[in-house]
Amino acid sequence: MIKKITLFIFLFTSLILSQQIDFNSPQNIKLFADFLFCNKDYLRAIDEYERYLKMCEDDSIQFKIAYGFLQMGNYQNAIEKFSAIKSNSNFYDAAGIEKLKVFFLANDTSSFISEADLLLQSNNPYNNNVLRFKNSVILFTKNLPAKDILLSPFTFEEKSIISDFYDWKKNPPYKSEQIAGILSTIIPGSGKIYTKNYSDGITAFILTGLFGYLAYSNFEHKHSFRAWVFTGLAAGFYAGNIYGSIASAQIFNARLNFEFDEGVKLFLENNNYFTPVYDFCK
Repeated sequence: MIKKITLFIFLFTSLILSQQIDFNSPQNIKLFADFLFCNKDYLRAIDEYERYLKMCEDDSIQFKIAYGFLQMGNYQNAIEKFSAIKSNSNFYDAAGIEKLKVFFLANDTSSFISEADLLLQSNNPYNNNVLRFKNSVILFTKNLPAKDILLSPFTFEEKSIISDFYDWKKNPPYKSEQIAGILSTIIPGSGKIYTKNYSDGITAFILTGLFGYLAYSNFEHKHSFRAWVFTGLAAGFYAGNIYGSIASAQIFNARLNFEFDEGVKLFLENNNYFTPVYDFCK
């Protein structure tokens, strides 16, 4: 009986409160949207923010919608929403650098460079951030400026990192495919060792040498059939070792390029792409 009375009181109280609270008021819609946004439920937050904007104008909400699309990886909508923020908005300058972030994450380097140049011609308070962001992205391109120019906007600690990336890009420690092939032609497996593929190099040396020895031994003992079988195997391993050494150099260089790209991306990510830090969820 006591449980039933308690349940009745709870349901009655909830009914009264629900009638008193207007969940469709702009204030409550915004509160709910902010809750969703700060819990990274961006899709539902955007829906609620769109409802709110039909009742009230708020440039911070416009920015949050664009930012939500960015966090979801919806780059096309993010660009559209950031671009729609008006020049008299307090978020106009921040929207400019956020657009750079979108272009970069979307791998649209040409649009990134164009947008960065436009921002640098304006009085954007984040111009030093823009320049650092731009100079970091330039490391992905083929035409590098002078080193001192590239490093100029960075802090002392950042310069050390960017300098290493610059040197790596300017003189990448690639392995020559021709040298790898020639080395393995002279000494089987040495081309793979040259490309730091030590286990395959040693294996190629041992197997090619072993089959070569067995072929020679069988010829010497007049076992022609076995001799020719082992000769074919030795020749196959020898040719494969040369081809494999060239391929090993290609793989080494591709891995080097990948590690460079990932290193620069990690640097940018650790620096939040030089975009401002917002306190929407204090």
